[in-house]
This record gives sequence, structure tokens and C-alpha cells, in this order.
Amino acid sequence: MKRRNTERIKLSNGCTRTGVYFLPKDCMDFTAKDKYPKEWAVECRFYDPRFKKERPNGKQYRKKFTKDSLKELRIFAEIYKEEMERKLDELFYNPITKSYMNTTFEELNPDLLFIDALWKVRDKMNYSEDYISLSRQLLNLIEGAIPKLGYSDLKINETEIFHMKNILEKIYTTESVFNKHRSCLKNMFDELLEYGCVKFNPISSLKKKVENTKERVLYKDDREVSVVLQYLHDKYPTFYRYTNIFRYSGGRSTELFRVQKKHVDINNQEYKVLIKKRKKYEWVTKIIIPVAIPYWKRVLIECKSEDDFLFSKDLRPGPVQIDSKQIDRRWRTNVKLANDIIDPITKKAIKIEVNFYTWKHMFLDKLDELQNNAELAPIVPINLAQGMANHLSPETTGKYTLGKQNRNNEYLKKIDLK
Repeated sequence: MKRRNTERIKLSNGCTRTGVYFLPKDCMDFTAKDKYPKEWAVECRFYDPRFKKERPNGKQYRKKFTKDSLKELRIFAEIYKEEMERKLDELFYNPITKSYMNTTFEELNPDLLFIDALWKVRDKMNYSEDYISLSRQLLNLIEGAIPKLGYSDLKINETEIFHMKNILEKIYTTESVFNKHRSCLKNMFDELLEYGCVKFNPISSLKKKVENTKERVLYKDDREVSVVLQYLHDKYPTFYRYTNIFRYSGGRSTELFRVQKKHVDINNQEYKVLIKKRKKYEWVTKIIIPVAIPYWKRVLIECKSEDDFLFSKDLRPGPVQIDSKQIDRRWRTNVKLANDIIDPITKKAIKIEVNFYTWKHMFLDKLDELQNNAELAPIVPINLAQGMANHLSPETTGKYTLGKQNRNNEYLKKIDLK
């Protein structure tokens, strides 16, 4: 069995590393007849004298990868080994600080490698929470695609339109995801253009893909809505409370999960929330409609501090802000996968297919219906659904008001031009 090379290699930035080796051991000697694992890695130990006390054994620097064939595993093992050595020896990457120690690579400049420039500019941009997550996933995908496309040595100032087209097509999954990735990269290259790293934005010339919209699943009828709400009330009371606050807010879970007690003025039926509009964040005052007030009051009573987030662990008030993505997970686990939601009339279990966000669609659609029905409400000089959702344009609101086109058609049928 070959031994790993643990001899320290001195780097010109004052740090040291061991030789880069493969995992599993002796993997390069495997044959097609062997029962070999599909996940391999390249690895070394990196030592920075500045962190001698904190990390006396250095930092394990590892790159994992998975391929279907032994041939591919061997090829990519060599590619990733060369990349790791170049990153450490020539670009002076520090795995402990996750930064480049050579001053040439400290700031954005045209000579940076393509992927390094994207990571750096991404960290400088004022993204929303959703965009931060999207950009991280995007750059990880790009990082995996670069060796396959032969772009490992591509510098940011050498980036052409065909590079970006090939990259986006390589990581392409759906039309919607392609368009989101394109939009995210366009913003990054706009920023890189201002830093002088590129002479033009290569994404601007790439067309969006036409998205084939899927028919949105809705509740079958009002009785199914009542059954779901009663189920949540009986089994998951804090989720039931949050669902009612959410469905009467017209907002997003990402917004509501940022709300603290100090942001709520229940007497004036208002709360403030930080929302990203265009390219900046703004504090926006949102309305608490009368039917939602009891649910807001109950959660406010449980707050122990003005700084408590209203929806922390278990959707109860607490000092820690949690990830709003858990709402979709809760809904899927507790509702969509549930087999004990019983129809009170048929006494049979019913399957719920709708997504949690359908509550928002229903509410905005109801407001739009209310506004356009003179028998139900007087004509008012604002778009109710647009106002509740804080959309910048009625076109955005139109995506949620699902019954609007049918109602418009009915209104047109009743126009009398005599």
C-alpha cells in the first residue's frame, strides 16, 4: 500500500502543505473488476503559522467528486489534483481563511480566474436572502462544470459570450432555473464591468428561455380549505396560527420571519418589514387586516422581549431568526404527506396537492374580486391586491390573481354601449 506524502512543502507565502493525495487509498490502482466506491476525493493538509495555536494539525483541504465510470474518476482525480496544487502554490489560496494571500488577488482585477472573480463580486453585492442562496448554488454548479468544459484557466477579462452560453447550458435543468441563473449572472457581470474586470457584459446577449408555465393546483372547494385549516388547528396549533397570519398578509415568509415584536403596532394595524425593491432594501409598512388581528395578538402575547422574532423555533416567538424555507418542508411533511386528513362528510382520508404559497394566491385573488364587484365593495382608487403584496407593478400582481382574466371577460360581456 502506498503511503501518503506527509512531507511539508514550503510555499512562498510562508505557509506549508503536504502532498496532494487521492481518496480512497490506492484508488488509482482499481480495476473494472474491483468493487470500487463512486465518490472519490483529492486532499492535503494545509498549515498557516498564524494559526498554529488554533490549528496545530493544520486544515484538511478536500475536494470530493462523484462519477459513474472508473475512467472518469481517474481523469477527474488528476484534474482536481492539478487544480488544488495550482490554487495553493501559484494563486496562494488559504483554505483556513478561504482567501487568496497574494495581494494581487486580494481585490477584484481583470487577471483573476473566472470563477474566483465571480465568488469575489458575489460577496460584494447586496443580495436578498433568496438571492444569496441562489448565487451560492449557481457558483457551486459553475465550479463543477468548469473542468468539464476546459475553462479551468479562463480569466475573467477573457470571458466571451460563448463561454457563458456553454456554462449555462451545461448546468441547465429547466427553463425557469436557466432564466434565474442568467439573471443572477447578469447582475454579477454588471458589477464586474464597473470594477473594470470585463469590457462588456456577456450575459446581456444571451436570450431568456421561454418558460412553459404549469397549471397551478388549487383547492377543490371551500370545504377542503376548511378541512385543512381545522386539521392544522387540531394537530399543529402554531403552524395554524402562522398560516392564518401568512394568508391574510399578502406577503412572503422571508419577510414575516424577519419581523420582531418592536416592528408591530397592533393598535394601528401595521407592521414594518425590510424588503428588497429593485437593487436596495427599504423598510415598508404593511397592513394587518381585521380578520388577522386575533392571530397577531396571540403571538405578540408570547413575546418576552421587543427584540423577539415572532416566528422562531416551533413558529413561536424567540431570540433567534430561523430559515423561512422550513415552512415548505413543514407543509410537505405535515399536510401533503399526511394520511389522516379526513373529510367530515365522506369520512375518508383526502390527499392535499396544493402548495403552501396557494394561500397567498387565494387571498390576492379574493381582494381583486372584491375590488371589481361593486355589490361587495365600493370602488377605491388603489389596487387592493397590489397594495397588500407591495408589488411594484400590477403585472406582478396579475401572476397571483388567477381568476382575474375570467372575471374581466364576464365584465366585458355586460358592457352596454347603447
